Amino acid sequence: MKLLPPVNRISRVLVLAGLAGLAGIAAASAAAGEPVKVILDTDIAEDVDDAGAMALLHALANRGEAEILGIMVSSRNEWSAPCVDAINTWYGRPDIPVGYQRGLQFGYQNTKDPGRDTPSNYAEAVSKACPHDLRKSSEAIEAAALYRKILAGQPDRSVTIVTVGFLTNLCNLLNSRPDNNSPLEGEALVRQKVKQWVCMGGRFPQGGDEYNLMWDTISSVRAVNDWPTPIVFSGGEIGEKIKVGARLHETPENNPVRLCYQHYNGLTNRESWDQTAVLYAVRGERDYWTLSEPGLCLMHHRVIHGHSEWIPAAGRQHRFLIPKMPTAELGKVIEDMMIEPPRTAK
Repeated sequence: MKLLPPVNRISRVLVLAGLAGLAGIAAASAAAGEPVKVILDTDIAEDVDDAGAMALLHALANRGEAEILGIMVSSRNEWSAPCVDAINTWYGRPDIPVGYQRGLQFGYQNTKDPGRDTPSNYAEAVSKACPHDLRKSSEAIEAAALYRKILAGQPDRSVTIVTVGFLTNLCNLLNSRPDNNSPLEGEALVRQKVKQWVCMGGRFPQGGDEYNLMWDTISSVRAVNDWPTPIVFSGGEIGEKIKVGARLHETPENNPVRLCYQHYNGLTNRESWDQTAVLYAVRGERDYWTLSEPGLCLMHHRVIHGHSEWIPAAGRQHRFLIPKMPTAELGKVIEDMMIEPPRTAK
């Protein structure tokens, strides 16, 4: 797959949607009880809220609220994709396709992370302890190619993409060329098939630096500035106040999500950054949040790492979540679903 050079422009995100179009993304759930078609893109490895987000998504799928089309991995760790596969298998969905990043750029590197791999306290241990088929991440299909295959097979404007990690895979999707799945280039395919992108990233409205958008800066600039459909951001300020995970001790000892938290922090609570993005993507605002006025999250490529800036502007395609429900109540909503059993008892 030939990748086009990254660009630093904001053209296409500025022209597609007016206020009427933005109003339509406030309720993310499909009408008439139809499940929301979701592709989850995760950097599962270093932090553990990714595993919590997967548990939440599977619980929503069990309730008929979500259809999980695929899960992409944006971290660089040979055990990340097998860990995802193990969680899918636990929840009775072993055939969910898993894609893995290629070409992760390092415009910024967390100083505690050695080399160019993303370390993990749990991915290898969980992969070795729990049943699954995928042996290592590098054996998974390339994520952008899997995105293209999945999107090409879906109705127009029907898919919600949720990113809870780096934006490498979305950059590669935008840069992708026509293939056997679709004659469209990446941006055109996204414009045709994607309803909205829900991004756990950034800080609002103050802007600044945030881990998910800082890591692969080149990809963040390309993806955020050029994405052709509406984007809703769950900023770092949303999930950092919601602490969950300790109640996973109520679940079976062989639950891979429980094991992730156990290896990560001894089954204590952790922030819920990623869970909030998944919950909004499937259920919309409800009593949980309100949406900001429309505007533009503009990504800048600084010398060392990426920096986001929020620019209020009528008729633009970006919005961010604003807390509405008390933190403890929202945490209970999230954790109640995280501890639900799989659809087939294990």
